[in-house]
Amino acid sequence: MGGVWTLALDTATPYLALGLFRDGEGLGRVVRVERRHEEHLFSLLDELLKEVGARKEEIGTLVLGEGPGSYTGLRIALAAGEGVALGLSARVYGVSSLLAACWPFLEEGGPPLTPLFTARNRLYYGATYAKREGKPVELHPPARWKAEELPQEGLLLDAPPDPRALYELLPFAHPGLNPLYL
Repeated sequence: MGGVWTLALDTATPYLALGLFRDGEGLGRVVRVERRHEEHLFSLLDELLKEVGARKEEIGTLVLGEGPGSYTGLRIALAAGEGVALGLSARVYGVSSLLAACWPFLEEGGPPLTPLFTARNRLYYGATYAKREGKPVELHPPARWKAEELPQEGLLLDAPPDPRALYELLPFAHPGLNPLYL
């Protein structure tokens, strides 16, 4: 394997999703940390660097989950990611955390999926996606939904964003960050 490593990071949910990938290979971890992302982020990153045999200086790209999620949760990934990127002169890209949660479950040409993150007061953050010609298609943009407004099928409730999905979605990511606080 050659080239730079890509760091995938999402903290929009109660899970810390973190991965290191290069040339399609690598490792990802998803750990339920509730609201303690900052306590685990850098120690888990050090573990992953050791496991893949890389140094921080070899990270050249970051792909970060942009939410939707809580202000505090999103700020951890965005601030940590921007700090790492600045220190390493790495490029930063953003991807919907909802898309990263459902990407492993989308089938080419298959039915759409609506990943949901539970919010407060019987509300959900959700969007609807399909996979066409290997690309994600957004059928319903991220929004806040009431329980009675949810689609009747294709729901994916509180699945954590997947680190490998963040990496695989890099070709469809946009440069920079546009956090979504709903």
